[in-house]
Amino acid sequence: MSGRSRRRARAAGPARATRVVLLSLCALAFVAVAAAVWVGARLAISYGHVSAARAEASSTMAAVSADPASAGSRADRLQELGGRLAEARDLTGDVVWRSAEFVPIAGANLRSYRLTVEALAETVEAGLAPVVSDFARLESAVSLSGRSVDTAAVSRTAAGLHTAEAALDRSRATLRDAAEGPLVPQLAAGVRQATELVDSLHGTVSALSVAARIVPAALGADGAKNYALLFNNNAELRTTGGIAGAISELTADGGRLELGRQLVPEQLNPPDGAGLAVTPEESALFGERLGGYIQNVNLTPDFVRSGELTAAHFRAALGTDLDGVVSIDTATIALLLAATGPITVDGRELNSENATRVLLSDVYLQIPSRDQQDVFFGELTQVMFDKLFGSGTSTVGVLTALGTAAEQGRISVWFADSALQRQLGGGPLNGPLGRLTDRGAPVGVFLVDGTAGKMDTYLEGTFTAACHAAEPAATSTPGTATTRRTVTATATLASTAPADIATYPWVVTGPGVPGLATGGIRTMVQFAATDSLRPTRVTIDGAEVPILTRMIDGHPVVVAEIDLAPGAVSVVVADFVALPTRSPTVDRVVATPTATEFEHYAEPGTCD
Repeated sequence: MSGRSRRRARAAGPARATRVVLLSLCALAFVAVAAAVWVGARLAISYGHVSAARAEASSTMAAVSADPASAGSRADRLQELGGRLAEARDLTGDVVWRSAEFVPIAGANLRSYRLTVEALAETVEAGLAPVVSDFARLESAVSLSGRSVDTAAVSRTAAGLHTAEAALDRSRATLRDAAEGPLVPQLAAGVRQATELVDSLHGTVSALSVAARIVPAALGADGAKNYALLFNNNAELRTTGGIAGAISELTADGGRLELGRQLVPEQLNPPDGAGLAVTPEESALFGERLGGYIQNVNLTPDFVRSGELTAAHFRAALGTDLDGVVSIDTATIALLLAATGPITVDGRELNSENATRVLLSDVYLQIPSRDQQDVFFGELTQVMFDKLFGSGTSTVGVLTALGTAAEQGRISVWFADSALQRQLGGGPLNGPLGRLTDRGAPVGVFLVDGTAGKMDTYLEGTFTAACHAAEPAATSTPGTATTRRTVTATATLASTAPADIATYPWVVTGPGVPGLATGGIRTMVQFAATDSLRPTRVTIDGAEVPILTRMIDGHPVVVAEIDLAPGAVSVVVADFVALPTRSPTVDRVVATPTATEFEHYAEPGTCD
């Protein structure tokens, strides 16, 4: 080859390479543009479906959550809604879209949008539409005026509701995944709205699913059941809401409910010195009084134990074996009266507006003796029962009120049958300790009155929980340190007692306890946690105090006691350190349900 040819060949090599690179870049650019156009077009079409479905989804899910039976009248709308969301899901699931999700920043938003659409589509297709008929069947199975439930009809809904509950669990998990990443504000707001909708619907379906599995056996489908109904008075606080000042027998047979005898504590309490045995751990935290009086069975936050103690009192005093215990607090009466309308007890009209004041304050100021007060509360139970199961009472209204009370922790249930008890799971009916979970509520704050009066009418405050990194703790390796992951629970308590409280009847201020002036409020503050946490420090008004802690049913429980004079405020703080292998999440705080003003605040976060 001549020198000229060689030079020409050498020049052609780089030129050819350049052309190849340019052609490749052009091809990539074309592919990128084409992909962007493809994704953009499908996004626009998909968003059109989602936008059209958004208002319908919001109204439909909100309506069904409030009144499940209304889903039947919305079947056509649900079908249309499901179709739109399915088309939107199909438009965002192809390989081009999935590949675009790897693009920095924009990809995270595309992924979040896809996951949100998938979650909403599954919510409608698998979590709502298939159980529309079950909702209607459940409503028709309940006859308030007949005081009965068609247990066979309820049983037939169990499988479908359980499947729908699982679908909604998947939707919630998908939405949690969708919330991750650097999202534009509009999309982040959309994910939050979708999460709220699905959470609300999940709460409804989950409650109905649990009811469908429990109600038939609990209401005597296989034979009569005997229950104790403990009426908790929030004016004298206990972990589940208040002291059990009024007690009723309740029977269920073949789905029919009957209210039995109205009892007072004196009919069930053992003689002095003959109380029920308690464990060393219980004695250390709550004293022997836990087993001494039926009014104190809910000193412990373990409602399974409260149920067992109640059953033991019934067996010892009356020779009656209980199949379960239901605890319900005073504030629930106000919720129920909003559904039933007013009632009249001993000449006093009670409605949703005044019930709490009358039952927590007026009764003790206007009725002079405890015997007369017992008569009043016994009549209240009978009148309320008759009103609930009277003709014209709204089934949906009553069930909604009971659902609200349960979510607030105002109703706790224990079954002697361990299989039924397991069905309660970690749901709201499982009592204070049973409501604790590493998935959102690893700590709880529970209050117990120590005044022996009705002074908690004047107790207000705040419960908070937060997860944070505490000061470094030395490790076994010299020169190194690790950061402790800590959950902090805080109870801020304030007395709103009037200046002349010392002149009030002793049944309000208490008979007098050592070291507490008349009109003061003594409170045992219990902090409990899941088995992922261990208490490390307790402070009262900033001063560290010795820790009194024991394990109760596998949960660490630490207690502190404070006294409040009228107008005083006190802050009790408990720090719990997370075990190295656990990562509990905080998004709410479980606490004793009160009838007075208490704010609940949780700073969302994961201890990792």
